[in-house]
Amino acid sequence: MNKFSATLSFIFIVGCSTAISANNPSPQETQRDLPNQSMSQQGAGFITAEAKQLLEFCIELNNQDDRANFPSDNQYKANLGDWIIEQDSRNKGDNNPETNGFGPFNNAWLLLKSKTDPTQFAIAIRGTVGEAHSIIDDFLLTTIPGQNGIEFPSGKRLPIVFAATPEAEVHLGFAYAAFTILFDKERGILTQLKDTKIPENAKLFITGHSQGAAIATLVHSFLYYALTDEADRYGIGKKKLQIKSYLFAQPKPGNLQYASDLARIAGSKGHAFVINNLLDPVPQIPLSIQTPADVSGNVINESKDKGKLLDKVLLGSVDRAFELVKFSRNAVATKVLSETAKKLNSKYGGSGAGADHLDIASYFKPDENPEKRPATSLNYTLAGQLIPVFGFANGGTLYPPSGNKPDLLLQHHATTYRKLINQQIP
Repeated sequence: MNKFSATLSFIFIVGCSTAISANNPSPQETQRDLPNQSMSQQGAGFITAEAKQLLEFCIELNNQDDRANFPSDNQYKANLGDWIIEQDSRNKGDNNPETNGFGPFNNAWLLLKSKTDPTQFAIAIRGTVGEAHSIIDDFLLTTIPGQNGIEFPSGKRLPIVFAATPEAEVHLGFAYAAFTILFDKERGILTQLKDTKIPENAKLFITGHSQGAAIATLVHSFLYYALTDEADRYGIGKKKLQIKSYLFAQPKPGNLQYASDLARIAGSKGHAFVINNLLDPVPQIPLSIQTPADVSGNVINESKDKGKLLDKVLLGSVDRAFELVKFSRNAVATKVLSETAKKLNSKYGGSGAGADHLDIASYFKPDENPEKRPATSLNYTLAGQLIPVFGFANGGTLYPPSGNKPDLLLQHHATTYRKLINQQIP
């Protein structure tokens, strides 16, 4: 095989391309580890009792309608154990999950506190409910950059960090849901975390099921970078919270680079776990769509100006073709992002830019205009350390469907996960 043929084969087998220059990291864009490394060692590793307890918090949120419809069926009742609900974002007196959430995607979350250990708290985030705004969130399938990707109000970027790894991108719908849950003035997570009731060095668990698991993953990432922000923009750094997450039936929250970022800051330290059922279809969405441009890395960029003239021409042509693919994806992502920002702005007061609902002025300067980054990939993947459970066809004898009605989400229910975990994880 001559050099030209070898080069051509390498391009189409490996799939090389360049990164768009705007996506290259600046010298300041580096990973951050917790300032106090001893914090990373406390409570690390998968602990079954923690996972089981946190799943009960998900059942409290996700099975509210089942408890109302089947009050005598104990499987839908959540066992909070030695935990109490400190804050409940759901509308008081409204037991209908289709109406008791908040924000443009009808989200809800709980802040819980251990009665036996005053240093332990938990955030539980609700998954999809049978209501249009909640379902729409799942179908905003494009990505935004993991850094500087939130646009609010429309046309203004905010320096919010979900990931510092270059080219990390996150699911647009899940990211905006995380944004509203974090920054809502009255019901937001940041408002509660600044409350003095949460002591320094407290352990903060984060959990969610289904859509709630994906949103919770992004909340974990955001809080990590907020806590390690040298400027302490969000006013929570002094609390030195220890974050650990258990996510159930997690849809893919971002691309491969985002998953790598989470692995660096949490997964490799034993602080981020994903429990997925092999037969559950939800963890397999959104579908990952890849081209050679996604898997190339910077091989073309590093080699395109080297070698003989024929090599330079060949590599330069492939470089331009793959850059066009990324440019096209970014154009689509930018359009969807703009429409989402308008929807959020409309939900939160139109021209008022959400000032009455979202706590933006407290954290961001009016003249801040961070670098715009492209969103070019759809190579979605799981994020966190996987702990698998293995479902049974038709539920077996463990969770058989009731009646003759089809149950397309039989393998997905939080109550199914409860049974599988109890059986399979000692």
